Amino acid sequence: MTKIDIQLRGLRISPWLWGIPLAALIGMIVVWTADLNLPLFLWFNGLSQLTGEPLWSYLTLLGDGVVALVLILPFVGYRPDIVRAMMVAALLAMVWALGLKPLVGAMRPAALLPADALTVIGPVLKQLSFPSGHTTTIFTLAGVLLLHSRSQTLKLVLLSLAVAVGCSRMVVGAHWPLDVLAGAFGGWLAAGFGTLLAQRWQAGLLPKVQGAFAVLLVLLAVWLLLYHRTGDLNVTLFQYAIAVFCLVMALPGLWRLKKRQ
Repeated sequence: MTKIDIQLRGLRISPWLWGIPLAALIGMIVVWTADLNLPLFLWFNGLSQLTGEPLWSYLTLLGDGVVALVLILPFVGYRPDIVRAMMVAALLAMVWALGLKPLVGAMRPAALLPADALTVIGPVLKQLSFPSGHTTTIFTLAGVLLLHSRSQTLKLVLLSLAVAVGCSRMVVGAHWPLDVLAGAFGGWLAAGFGTLLAQRWQAGLLPKVQGAFAVLLVLLAVWLLLYHRTGDLNVTLFQYAIAVFCLVMALPGLWRLKKRQ
């Protein structure tokens, strides 16, 4: 049995791989059958009145697809396995989120509820609600990092962060609980299957392939700095901070990768 086969076997039976999507699926069934979609949404949506809006704006930014990929940039040159897995998983996550949204065609809370019945933080979105793309993204990112980590503490932190970002999508008024649970379900499976597929793709570890990934990630970081706009100055500054931090942290790895080519 090869090293890859051992890794695949260990991942396939890992409770971390199957437990999270199973919990999300059970949650979807409970919310649907008990008709909890609206009351749960209203409860979460009211949290900003207790905590203020900035916290949730910052959290929800972490579910942005460009931001999530840029957060992988510091791993370039040091953890090619994580970079490779994230690239594969991101494609699966895109198929899940972007494929289901037009197919289901669900309307968002702002389209179905009176304006005075909910709090909207950020842009007012009304269409393509199911599943939550931000939740799919953050659970994909957290899942890939978690499945490549041995630290139980780090795993709990990553999972907690993903849950917080998912909840933020209800607090900002963008998604229903079912959307968030579906995003968690699909995002985590994208991370799991992306990691499994990536471990079979040995060419993804080659310096030239990793170099191509690095170029893409650097371009996305530059995009965050120059073009990506949220409309909220505080969130935009946080976005700039993420881009600059990741670029600076990636410099040693980029130099290390360049020397290998």
